[in-house]
Amino acid sequence: MPRGELEGDVLTPCGHIVELRYGPLSRLNIEFRERVYGTMVWLFYACDAHRSGRLRLGLVPGRPHVNFAWSRPRETLDACRRPVHLDLGESEQADGLHLVLRINRCHPKQPGRLSGSGVLYTAEAFHNWMAHGLPLTPFTSEAPDHAVA
Repeated sequence: MPRGELEGDVLTPCGHIVELRYGPLSRLNIEFRERVYGTMVWLFYACDAHRSGRLRLGLVPGRPHVNFAWSRPRETLDACRRPVHLDLGESEQADGLHLVLRINRCHPKQPGRLSGSGVLYTAEAFHNWMAHGLPLTPFTSEAPDHAVA
């Protein structure tokens, strides 16, 4: 979606621009994009960090809200003022489902570490929101088999 000299990656049916980011982006570029695009969300690639265990989730069965801890996170995430989502890829913590984490809250920054809380979605649900405007339904993990009474 062109906005002056910028072109957003995805324009959703509800009018949001989704900026897909694989590589780094400076704070100035983040601020500029947010100012130009207006109603937008970020989707940052974090598959390698999650796969390697640097980005871990604290899943609670039956609850969509999770805690997360990320060692050596993207340095400029704190410059984002619009909603931030992380593409986690296929998660061993969720039986191999491809997940997307929306960051809702970050705790005070510690050097080399980012922690906070958010909501998980399946990549399929996120895609259906982007492509068709379907409401985002949170993912909830199930209790392990041994926990069932």
